[in-house]
Amino acid sequence: MIIRKTSLPLALGLALTLAACDRPSSQGPGFQHAVPGKAVITVSGVEISEPIFESFASAQGLSPATAENREARRKLADQLADLELLSQDATRQKLMQNPEMMSSLLAQYYTTLAGAAVQAYTKAHPLDDTAIQSAYEDWIATLPKTEYHARHILVKDEATAKTILEKLGTGGDFGKLAAEYSLDPSKNEGGDLGWFTPEQMVAPFSAAVTALKPGETENVPVQTDFGWHVVKLEETRDAPVPKLEEARDAVTNHANNKQVEAYLAELRKKAKIKVDEKLINEGGKVPEPAAKTEAKT
Repeated sequence: MIIRKTSLPLALGLALTLAACDRPSSQGPGFQHAVPGKAVITVSGVEISEPIFESFASAQGLSPATAENREARRKLADQLADLELLSQDATRQKLMQNPEMMSSLLAQYYTTLAGAAVQAYTKAHPLDDTAIQSAYEDWIATLPKTEYHARHILVKDEATAKTILEKLGTGGDFGKLAAEYSLDPSKNEGGDLGWFTPEQMVAPFSAAVTALKPGETENVPVQTDFGWHVVKLEETRDAPVPKLEEARDAVTNHANNKQVEAYLAELRKKAKIKVDEKLINEGGKVPEPAAKTEAKT
């Protein structure tokens, strides 16, 4: 194939969150105490309140409680209890002193809190019909203007690709050669890839296709990460433009992204940001914590 194209488990995300503060095992992290409510689970004196439990239940589609999901909610409670136990043991082992662990937790912290800021901003700045229409027009301008219908023959090496080009030059049939030589599933359709836009294909292949005229075959093999291609452009057509109602979700996302870009631009104007380019270009290792030296008596 030449077309370009798991998240952390919920349990791991929770484990990172509950481990976020170095604390005695009998005390919950500050995050928990900041979310008051009746205790659903208590593990060695640490309370997991109802709002916390319902937040995780909601993420798994288990909130509100129903007769059908009662057993799944009970299993979730067991999972949370186990994760709290592991979190407490990690604290006892002082695993939080590991720089890599701290970096991982900070990455989670930044991502979650930044996401909350974006949600709050978009909620406070809802999109009206005028904004949606403007975003639609802007979004359309970013879409590909042309679609391409092409064929290809994929082989492992350049020499074989050149041999195929020589056969085509002496009257060979592209479809038959594709069926004989190609390593791509499209060989069963004579190498036919159907209609596509350049963005859907890897760059070297797209560049070759867009440089051809309908009916032409690229006179040199095209190399990609998949192998070597013999490429023929069959025809082109204007790319269809979706109507607003057909693309409302994509347009709304586009509009929200523009809003967030503007939001960030304003924040950057008010901030002082310094980047150490040398460390970025030459770094790569998380430093070990400095060793403590014992005082001599």
